[in-house]
Amino acid sequence: MMMEGSGRRISAANPRPCSGRRILAAKKRGRSDGFLNSVKKLQRREISSKSDRSFSITNAQERFRNMRLMEEYDTHDPKGHCSMVLPFLMKRTKVIEIVAARDIVFALAHSGVCAAFSRETNQRICFLNVSPDEVIRSLFYNKNNDSLITVSVYASDNFSSLKCRSTRIEYIRRGKPDAGFPLFESESLKWPGFVEFDDVNGKVLTYSAQDSIYKVFDLKNYTMLYSISDTDVQEIKIRYFLSPARARTHV
Repeated sequence: MMMEGSGRRISAANPRPCSGRRILAAKKRGRSDGFLNSVKKLQRREISSKSDRSFSITNAQERFRNMRLMEEYDTHDPKGHCSMVLPFLMKRTKVIEIVAARDIVFALAHSGVCAAFSRETNQRICFLNVSPDEVIRSLFYNKNNDSLITVSVYASDNFSSLKCRSTRIEYIRRGKPDAGFPLFESESLKWPGFVEFDDVNGKVLTYSAQDSIYKVFDLKNYTMLYSISDTDVQEIKIRYFLSPARARTHV
Protein backbone atom coordinates (compact mmCIF):
# COMPACT_ATOMS: atom_id res chain seq x y z
CA MET A 1 0.00 0.00 0.00
CA MET A 2 1.18 3.53 -0.67
CA MET A 3 -0.18 7.05 -0.96
CA GLU A 4 1.37 9.65 -3.23
CA GLY A 5 2.35 12.98 -1.75
CA SER A 6 3.60 13.55 1.78
CA GLY A 7 1.78 10.61 3.33
CA ARG A 8 3.07 9.08 6.54
CA ARG A 9 2.05 5.71 7.91
CA ILE A 10 1.77 4.59 11.53
CA SER A 11 1.39 0.90 12.34
CA ALA A 12 0.77 -0.83 15.66
CA ALA A 13 3.86 -1.95 17.60
CA ASN A 14 5.04 -2.04 21.19
CA PRO A 15 6.80 1.13 22.42
CA ARG A 16 10.44 0.80 23.46
CA PRO A 17 11.84 3.55 25.71
CA CYS A 18 15.48 4.51 25.41
CA SER A 19 17.89 7.22 26.57
CA GLY A 20 16.92 10.74 25.52
CA ARG A 21 17.85 14.40 25.28
CA ARG A 22 16.38 17.89 25.43
CA ILE A 23 14.97 19.90 22.55
CA LEU A 24 16.98 22.82 21.28
CA ALA A 25 15.27 25.50 19.22
CA ALA A 26 17.66 27.43 17.01
CA LYS A 27 17.34 30.44 14.78
CA LYS A 28 19.56 32.01 12.14
CA ARG A 29 21.31 35.30 12.89
CA GLY A 30 22.14 37.42 9.88
CA ARG A 31 25.66 38.66 9.11
CA SER A 32 26.68 41.48 6.86
CA ASP A 33 29.50 39.45 5.33
CA GLY A 34 27.42 36.33 4.69
CA PHE A 35 26.91 37.10 1.02
CA LEU A 36 30.59 37.94 0.55
CA ASN A 37 31.64 34.65 2.16
CA SER A 38 29.39 32.70 -0.20
CA VAL A 39 30.80 34.53 -3.21
CA LYS A 40 34.35 33.76 -2.11
CA LYS A 41 33.52 30.09 -1.68
CA LEU A 42 32.03 29.93 -5.17
CA GLN A 43 35.12 31.65 -6.53
CA ARG A 44 37.43 29.17 -4.79
CA ARG A 45 35.44 26.29 -6.22
CA GLU A 46 35.95 27.56 -9.76
CA ILE A 47 39.70 28.10 -9.48
CA SER A 48 40.56 25.30 -7.05
CA SER A 49 41.94 21.95 -8.19
CA LYS A 50 40.23 20.15 -5.30
CA SER A 51 37.12 18.05 -5.80
CA ASP A 52 33.59 19.39 -5.31
CA ARG A 53 33.31 17.35 -2.12
CA SER A 54 35.49 19.78 -0.19
CA PHE A 55 33.30 22.64 -1.40
CA SER A 56 30.16 20.83 -0.22
CA ILE A 57 31.65 20.39 3.25
CA THR A 58 32.63 24.05 3.61
CA ASN A 59 29.29 25.14 2.19
CA ALA A 60 27.44 23.10 4.84
CA GLN A 61 29.55 24.70 7.56
CA GLU A 62 28.73 28.16 6.21
CA ARG A 63 25.04 27.34 6.19
CA PHE A 64 24.86 26.55 9.92
CA ARG A 65 27.57 28.79 11.36
CA ASN A 66 25.15 31.69 11.98
CA MET A 67 22.66 29.66 14.02
CA ARG A 68 22.40 30.29 17.74
CA LEU A 69 20.35 28.91 20.61
CA MET A 70 17.11 30.83 21.19
CA GLU A 71 15.21 28.69 23.69
CA GLU A 72 15.38 25.31 25.38
CA TYR A 73 12.36 23.11 26.12
CA ASP A 74 12.28 20.04 28.33
CA THR A 75 9.61 17.37 27.90
CA HIS A 76 10.74 15.40 30.95
CA ASP A 77 8.81 15.56 34.21
CA PRO A 78 10.49 13.44 36.93
CA LYS A 79 7.22 13.35 38.90
CA GLY A 80 5.22 12.07 35.95
CA HIS A 81 2.53 14.00 34.11
CA CYS A 82 -0.26 12.30 36.08
CA SER A 83 -0.80 9.79 38.88
CA MET A 84 -0.50 6.03 38.27
CA VAL A 85 1.51 6.66 35.10
CA LEU A 86 3.35 3.80 33.40
CA PRO A 87 6.91 3.49 34.81
CA PHE A 88 8.72 3.92 31.48
CA LEU A 89 6.77 7.12 30.76
CA MET A 90 8.62 8.75 33.68
CA LYS A 91 12.06 8.07 32.17
CA ARG A 92 13.92 10.65 30.12
CA THR A 93 14.06 9.52 26.48
CA LYS A 94 15.08 11.11 23.21
CA VAL A 95 12.70 13.27 21.19
CA ILE A 96 11.57 11.54 18.00
CA GLU A 97 9.07 14.03 16.61
CA ILE A 98 8.55 17.82 16.72
CA VAL A 99 5.43 19.48 15.29
CA ALA A 100 4.84 23.23 15.15
CA ALA A 101 1.26 24.51 14.94
CA ARG A 102 0.75 28.27 15.10
CA ASP A 103 2.09 29.46 18.48
CA ILE A 104 2.51 25.96 19.95
CA VAL A 105 5.35 23.46 19.64
CA PHE A 106 4.64 19.77 20.27
CA ALA A 107 7.46 17.41 21.23
CA LEU A 108 7.00 13.64 21.28
CA ALA A 109 9.49 11.52 23.22
CA HIS A 110 10.38 7.94 22.35
CA SER A 111 8.76 6.78 25.59
CA GLY A 112 5.37 7.97 24.30
CA VAL A 113 5.05 11.19 26.31
CA CYS A 114 4.02 14.26 24.32
CA ALA A 115 4.26 17.82 25.66
CA ALA A 116 2.95 21.11 24.28
CA PHE A 117 4.96 24.33 24.68
CA SER A 118 3.95 27.94 24.11
CA ARG A 119 6.14 29.95 21.74
CA GLU A 120 5.00 33.16 23.42
CA THR A 121 5.82 32.27 27.03
CA ASN A 122 8.30 29.43 26.33
CA GLN A 123 6.53 27.46 29.05
CA ARG A 124 5.06 23.98 28.95
CA ILE A 125 1.29 24.17 28.49
CA CYS A 126 0.31 20.57 29.13
CA PHE A 127 0.92 16.92 28.30
CA LEU A 128 -1.14 15.36 25.52
CA ASN A 129 -1.36 11.98 27.28
CA VAL A 130 -4.90 12.17 28.66
CA SER A 131 -4.84 8.63 30.09
CA PRO A 132 -2.24 7.21 32.52
CA ASP A 133 -1.61 4.18 30.27
CA GLU A 134 -1.57 6.10 26.96
CA VAL A 135 1.56 5.84 24.82
CA ILE A 136 1.49 8.30 21.92
CA ARG A 137 3.10 6.90 18.78
CA SER A 138 2.83 9.81 16.35
CA LEU A 139 1.48 13.33 15.77
CA PHE A 140 -0.19 14.99 12.79
CA TYR A 141 -1.20 18.64 12.50
CA ASN A 142 -4.43 18.90 10.52
CA LYS A 143 -4.36 22.37 9.00
CA ASN A 144 -7.81 21.80 7.48
CA ASN A 145 -9.51 22.31 10.85
CA ASP A 146 -6.59 23.57 12.99
CA SER A 147 -6.36 20.49 15.17
CA LEU A 148 -3.75 17.99 16.31
CA ILE A 149 -4.27 14.28 15.69
CA THR A 150 -2.55 11.92 18.10
CA VAL A 151 -2.09 8.23 17.31
CA SER A 152 -1.73 6.17 20.49
CA VAL A 153 -1.63 2.68 21.95
CA TYR A 154 -2.74 1.72 25.46
CA ALA A 155 -1.47 -0.66 28.12
CA SER A 156 -5.05 -1.77 28.82
CA ASP A 157 -5.16 -3.06 25.24
CA ASN A 158 -1.68 -4.62 25.49
CA PHE A 159 -0.46 -1.91 23.07
CA SER A 160 -2.04 -3.85 20.20
CA SER A 161 -4.43 -1.32 18.62
CA LEU A 162 -3.93 2.19 17.27
CA LYS A 163 -6.33 4.81 18.60
CA CYS A 164 -6.65 8.23 16.97
CA ARG A 165 -7.87 11.41 18.65
CA SER A 166 -8.42 14.92 17.31
CA THR A 167 -7.99 17.95 19.57
CA ARG A 168 -8.38 21.54 18.43
CA ILE A 169 -5.33 23.75 18.92
CA GLU A 170 -7.54 26.23 20.76
CA TYR A 171 -8.30 23.66 23.49
CA ILE A 172 -4.64 22.69 23.83
CA ARG A 173 -3.71 26.35 24.17
CA ARG A 174 -6.10 26.51 27.12
CA GLY A 175 -4.48 23.46 28.70
CA LYS A 176 -7.43 21.15 27.95
CA PRO A 177 -6.03 18.23 25.93
CA ASP A 178 -8.91 16.01 27.07
CA ALA A 179 -11.40 18.16 25.13
CA GLY A 180 -10.73 16.21 21.93
CA PHE A 181 -12.74 13.38 20.41
CA PRO A 182 -11.81 9.91 19.06
CA LEU A 183 -11.49 9.16 15.35
CA PHE A 184 -12.09 6.03 13.26
CA GLU A 185 -13.67 4.13 16.16
CA SER A 186 -15.29 1.71 13.73
CA GLU A 187 -11.89 0.55 12.45
CA SER A 188 -9.87 -2.27 14.01
CA LEU A 189 -6.33 -0.97 13.65
CA LYS A 190 -4.46 -3.96 15.05
CA TRP A 191 -1.24 -5.25 13.51
CA PRO A 192 -0.73 -5.33 10.58
CA GLY A 193 -3.40 -2.63 10.38
CA PHE A 194 -2.32 0.99 9.99
CA VAL A 195 -3.42 4.59 9.53
CA GLU A 196 -1.77 6.88 6.99
CA PHE A 197 -2.20 10.66 6.67
CA ASP A 198 -1.86 12.43 3.32
CA ASP A 199 -1.63 16.17 3.89
CA VAL A 200 -1.21 17.01 0.19
CA ASN A 201 -4.46 15.38 -0.90
CA GLY A 202 -6.31 15.91 2.39
CA LYS A 203 -7.04 12.22 2.90
CA VAL A 204 -6.60 9.52 5.55
CA LEU A 205 -6.08 5.88 4.62
CA THR A 206 -6.82 3.12 7.13
CA TYR A 207 -6.41 -0.62 6.88
CA SER A 208 -8.33 -3.01 9.10
CA ALA A 209 -6.43 -6.31 8.99
CA GLN A 210 -9.24 -8.09 10.78
CA ASP A 211 -11.69 -7.40 7.94
CA SER A 212 -9.13 -6.86 5.14
CA ILE A 213 -10.76 -3.51 4.35
CA TYR A 214 -9.07 -0.32 3.22
CA LYS A 215 -10.92 2.95 3.79
CA VAL A 216 -10.26 6.52 2.72
CA PHE A 217 -11.49 9.41 4.89
CA ASP A 218 -11.66 13.16 4.30
CA LEU A 219 -9.28 15.15 6.52
CA LYS A 220 -11.69 18.09 6.68
CA ASN A 221 -14.54 16.36 8.50
CA TYR A 222 -13.34 12.71 8.79
CA THR A 223 -16.21 11.35 6.70
CA MET A 224 -15.57 8.08 4.89
CA LEU A 225 -15.19 8.49 1.12
CA TYR A 226 -14.23 5.03 -0.17
CA SER A 227 -14.10 1.46 1.06
CA ILE A 228 -12.25 -1.41 -0.63
CA SER A 229 -12.68 -4.93 0.72
CA ASP A 230 -10.77 -6.90 -1.92
CA THR A 231 -8.26 -9.18 -0.16
CA ASP A 232 -6.00 -9.17 -3.26
CA VAL A 233 -5.40 -5.41 -3.18
CA GLN A 234 -1.69 -4.66 -2.98
CA GLU A 235 -1.39 -0.96 -3.74
CA ILE A 236 -3.54 2.18 -3.63
CA LYS A 237 -2.47 5.52 -5.06
CA ILE A 238 -4.22 8.79 -4.29
CA ARG A 239 -3.87 11.79 -6.60
CA TYR A 240 -6.80 14.15 -6.13
CA PHE A 241 -9.05 11.11 -6.40
CA LEU A 242 -8.89 7.40 -5.66
CA SER A 243 -7.31 5.60 -8.58
CA PRO A 244 -8.04 1.97 -9.43
CA ALA A 245 -6.51 -0.53 -7.03
CA ARG A 246 -3.93 -2.91 -8.43
CA ALA A 247 -4.26 -6.61 -7.60
CA ARG A 248 -1.34 -8.95 -7.03
CA THR A 249 -2.20 -10.85 -10.18
CA HIS A 250 -1.41 -7.75 -12.24
CA VAL A 251 1.93 -6.92 -10.63
